[in-house]
Amino acid sequence: MSSARRSGGSARNKPSSAFTSGGGSSARPTSSSSGSSSRPSSSSRPSSSSSSSSRPTSSSRPSSKSSSSSSRKSSAAAPRTSRTSGYSSRDSNAGPQIPQQSLMEVVRKRFTDDVFQSAANAHPGWKVLIVDEPGMKVISAAVGMYDIMEQQVSIVESLERKRAPFKDMAAIYILAPTNESVQKLLDDYADKTKILYGPAVFLYFLGPIPKQLMHQIKQCKQLVKRLKAVAEVNVDFLMREQRSFVLDMNDPFASLIRGGGMSPTEMKMAEKLVTLCATLNEYPYIRFKQKSKVCSSLADLFKMKMDEYVGSNPAWWYHGSGNCPAKNSERDRSTLLLLDRSSDCLTPLMHDFTYQSMVNDLLTIEGDKITYKAESQENPSIKEDKDVLLNDKDKLWVEMRGNHIAQVIEVLSGRIQDVVNSSTNSALRKKSGSNMSLSQLASAMKELPEYREVMSKLGQHMHIAHDCMDKFNKLGLLDLSDVEQTLATGKDDDDRTVKTAETISRCESALIRIQDPDDRLRLMLIATISQGGLSRGDKDRLLRAAQLGRKELQTLESLSKIAMDSINNNAASPTAAKDGKKGFLGRSSSDDSVDDDEEESEYASSRYVPPLKGILKALVSNQLDFQEYPSVIPMPASSASSSVGVTSSARSSRKKGGASTDKWGKSKSSGDSKGKGSYEGGRNIMFMVGGLSFSELRVTRDVMEKQSREIIAGSTKFVSPEEFMDDLKTLTS
Repeated sequence: MSSARRSGGSARNKPSSAFTSGGGSSARPTSSSSGSSSRPSSSSRPSSSSSSSSRPTSSSRPSSKSSSSSSRKSSAAAPRTSRTSGYSSRDSNAGPQIPQQSLMEVVRKRFTDDVFQSAANAHPGWKVLIVDEPGMKVISAAVGMYDIMEQQVSIVESLERKRAPFKDMAAIYILAPTNESVQKLLDDYADKTKILYGPAVFLYFLGPIPKQLMHQIKQCKQLVKRLKAVAEVNVDFLMREQRSFVLDMNDPFASLIRGGGMSPTEMKMAEKLVTLCATLNEYPYIRFKQKSKVCSSLADLFKMKMDEYVGSNPAWWYHGSGNCPAKNSERDRSTLLLLDRSSDCLTPLMHDFTYQSMVNDLLTIEGDKITYKAESQENPSIKEDKDVLLNDKDKLWVEMRGNHIAQVIEVLSGRIQDVVNSSTNSALRKKSGSNMSLSQLASAMKELPEYREVMSKLGQHMHIAHDCMDKFNKLGLLDLSDVEQTLATGKDDDDRTVKTAETISRCESALIRIQDPDDRLRLMLIATISQGGLSRGDKDRLLRAAQLGRKELQTLESLSKIAMDSINNNAASPTAAKDGKKGFLGRSSSDDSVDDDEEESEYASSRYVPPLKGILKALVSNQLDFQEYPSVIPMPASSASSSVGVTSSARSSRKKGGASTDKWGKSKSSGDSKGKGSYEGGRNIMFMVGGLSFSELRVTRDVMEKQSREIIAGSTKFVSPEEFMDDLKTLTS
């Protein structure tokens, strides 16, 4: 059985009696009887007693009889803050590389196999799929409509809307385990003369269903007699990329970052994270930001809920237990790292000029859909809307999204020129692809019908990239970004340390030039956070230039308090490894002192490196400081390496050497990764409470590729600078 599926946990061909009790498992009937023949032995799996305490016990971890236990021993009575100074689950440069399914692939398989195929096996014929709003979001992110139709689903209906009857078709429900959704489900079967669907019903919940809701379902006789399966698929999160997810929680920012009391919001986060780990077959070690109240509280809650899940699902297995059904996919136990946004409010505010960040910062995008104006192929004088989905199905987007916008335009232009050069049309060949206007590109598509699909995709991204550059130029972001970078790093693009008075003067001039009040507030926030607070004189000077309204001033004051707490908490953190820079339109040479895994050159407008990069590099190399990021349970000991206090800093240094070259600053190749889709050691799951920026998503992919360690990045939601600003404004309400 595939490592993406729980042993003995399928929902296939289970009768309606399957829900006589309420346990929970990944895509399994809500029943305590899941088939003893496929269960791991008691010596190698956690006991149900593990749910009784948030502290580790011998029953909540693999037994010493496990074949891999020698590298995972820990004291059962150790307190949650205990740390193993010699920890190394595996030397990051040693051990086999294991082909691993991405989170997206695991989730897709969960739905295609354990939901749709299971229903098809139990009841052949076409079916109706009914989903509530959360279910629609999850399905849309994980499985395409074509894939659903391939599974004998003829129509997808919204639970919340009035629906037409299909009395000859079986029904598949995929719902959130909420009072509202369960009530609407029961309404479908309240009147036996008005039942919408046929004699078979397959009922799937995104997460664990509360006992009281299961009791209500049992009381509905018309529904019960039709039930063929009741299961929890444990996918109460949304996929965003192959290895990233969000919990789709839009709670007020203040309620997310001012935790510490095991609030309903934190409980909801913990329960959703449990469904993620259940789906991945991961029972992770838990590390958290020590000075974050919400992370500390969430760590305890997650431990408690995860132990409850493991205790109530004895047939469930996890990586690192020695019970992986596919032995060639076995790997070390995973690590979950909990962080919170208030520890770094600077990164989401900084202008980042990589493709994905610019699209989400400067253009209007809804989910992954972006609309741009393009010339009609029938009539070039007419502009029409073009919708494009920027997701993992677009290979060009996946390739380019982490690149600097200058490099994106250069690569796209080169590929367009390659297509044009392959044409026998001499008129087209005379025109360089890099100099083609968008209208000429549209003409080229007409004259090269054999390359229409390729040119169409290149043209889409060229349009979007040019829209980004139009906004970049209109807003004067080149000059503004230099001010931001100097504020954030303390140095200018020549690596010269800039005095505070000069920095404040440049910031004042920029504030006077900026037209939009939100953009002025954004720069004021960057200045306040990056400088660790402003003196009264400097603050008054910048406020006079910014001319902020009362609401903006309240936001500034609220964030200043959070930022100062964060700065004080992080004051003793060591600095990260060196990072490099490159002029926005020029290039600088590399330096031998720079870490081998760093880019050989970077842009001057991107001198600032998100602190998350240093944190993740330390995590995957087993050097993340245990004083700052303790573990809820003791980590496995090893003499291979030790925690040496490597963390990160908001400041970054520049590579020496400044020889510039071409206008767009073409960068050298950073080389291939050590094996796409193959990683060493256990999974690393990083979860950011309060929002993850797109620049942080980029550095996560970068660390994963260069270190050959799998990292799954998640958050309550992904945030653009505008969305983060809106979140900050809720602090005053």
